[in-house]
Amino acid sequence: MPGRIRSSTAFVEIAGTKIVRKRRLKLVAKIPNYVPDGLAWKRAIYRAVTKAQRDAGVQYTDTDKLDVEVRFHLHGHRLTRVDLDNRLKAVGDALQGFINDKGSLTNGRKRKPIIPDDNQIYRLTAEKRLPGKRDRDALSTITIRRYNRDARTVADPRETRKHM
Repeated sequence: MPGRIRSSTAFVEIAGTKIVRKRRLKLVAKIPNYVPDGLAWKRAIYRAVTKAQRDAGVQYTDTDKLDVEVRFHLHGHRLTRVDLDNRLKAVGDALQGFINDKGSLTNGRKRKPIIPDDNQIYRLTAEKRLPGKRDRDALSTITIRRYNRDARTVADPRETRKHM
């Protein structure tokens, strides 16, 4: 056999030799376009990204360094009036599971974060734009991937303690 990938393991076996493969970290999710109801919008983002995460089998740990790209598709006056930084705060909250009260659910449990801590985002790219001509109702997108822009930063271990 030239090689096979075992889905339950983190290695590739080629000619009897086990080679460790990198965990898959890239995730692309269609998220709902901005709506003024911030809580509803964060809930919808959280649901969309967790579904994409489950479907792709991607999990993030507190040692991952991440690159996040968000494209907001906006119409009319929202294209010029919506503040990009405020929309990014809402997306960051949703990625951490902070919808209303630091991730608390009504039964007292915590919502599982998609990204354990937003300080893991080493690169953040955001764009607001009109949707394409062919699909005027196109959803916004978020792409989360492994950060790999600067070799020294990539090689530096992440300090995960809260207070030093």
